[in-house]
Amino acid sequence: MKAVMYGAGNIGRGFIAKRFFLSGAETTLIDVNTELVDRLNAAGRYPIYVTKGTSYVTDWVDNIKAVNGRDEDAVIDTIADTDIMATALGVNILPRVAELLARAIVARYKRGARPLNILICENLIGSDTYLRGLVEPHIPAEVKEYFDANIGFVCVSVCITVPPTPQQFLDENPLAVCTDNHNELPVDLAGFRPVGAELPKIDSMVAFSPFSFFIERKLLIHNMGHALMAYYGRLKGYEMIFEIACDGEIKYVLTRALIESARALAKRHNVPAEELLEFVENLMVRFENPLLIDDVFRVGRDTKRKLSAGDRLGGAFKLVREQGGVPAHIAIGIAAGLLFDHPDDPIGLEVSACARDEGVAAACEKYCSITDAEDVAMIERFYNLLRDRAPFADIVAALGEYKSIH
Repeated sequence: MKAVMYGAGNIGRGFIAKRFFLSGAETTLIDVNTELVDRLNAAGRYPIYVTKGTSYVTDWVDNIKAVNGRDEDAVIDTIADTDIMATALGVNILPRVAELLARAIVARYKRGARPLNILICENLIGSDTYLRGLVEPHIPAEVKEYFDANIGFVCVSVCITVPPTPQQFLDENPLAVCTDNHNELPVDLAGFRPVGAELPKIDSMVAFSPFSFFIERKLLIHNMGHALMAYYGRLKGYEMIFEIACDGEIKYVLTRALIESARALAKRHNVPAEELLEFVENLMVRFENPLLIDDVFRVGRDTKRKLSAGDRLGGAFKLVREQGGVPAHIAIGIAAGLLFDHPDDPIGLEVSACARDEGVAAACEKYCSITDAEDVAMIERFYNLLRDRAPFADIVAALGEYKSIH
């Protein structure tokens, strides 16, 4: 089996390419980082440092090669000849590669019209519809029937934690990746093409339908909690995520925010709440892992996206409201996000300046699509408490006035 991993970053190398390797595939990684591509081709393998308990275990990914993403002919040829493909490029990059991907699909059609399923490993609800919508306008009319019937756009829920690799490992091998010990690869059964055909055999892949539950579980619980920690933690002077997860005050808010979202998600999808509460308990352990050296800037950057109604904090807030709950603890995460003014994040500086200069109501409407007066007032109350460095007892007292988890 031949596999293509489009995007050789942390998720691409640390999780998906590993799944392909363990499935016996010959894997080609595509990336625009020329130095990375050259190193992958020279070595033909790379190490993954997996955290297990209080130590690391080294896994190796072999049988790999790489293609420079700037070499369009090579990219087209590689995708046209593969059996399975995945993307882990980042949502903002997908529009840049859509036309190139369409050209590869056309080349594939001309070479015999074999089916191709694309595993979309991006943090985006509706990633299948989004990527298909980007690619389809570039598909010629004569290829349209083949495209509809044989090209699968498959949503993936990636729940592994892949933080920046510790320098000690990079010094030993610049290709090294560090991950936690999570293997499950949930995918959307409905996305595969042709419909009814046998699924590709990928290590740890489990296909579900309907799949929206797994995407929302990742984004509105896991990612939401991660962002809340980064924004709240920076206000208290922390730099590392695992340190934030061990702060008693932040943990108080974090745990209850996760529960707010988990209960609402269970209600929306008619899933036993106990199942999602177990997911929350597992997350808390993973968040506190001191071997995962993840920092506030990486997790918190791009607040415009992470506060939005279609993403982690704004999306979780909307979910809880739609299910009849009061997202008071999630509101603290939004308030902290509006205060996130990391000097290296121009988007964060833009958002925080809006909240400061134009007011919380204007920022909530612009970035979170939150306009209800009571909701805005709740977020603004926590914003002022956090901005003024109020005692935690005052925050707890404010939470006590809302009918939430406290």
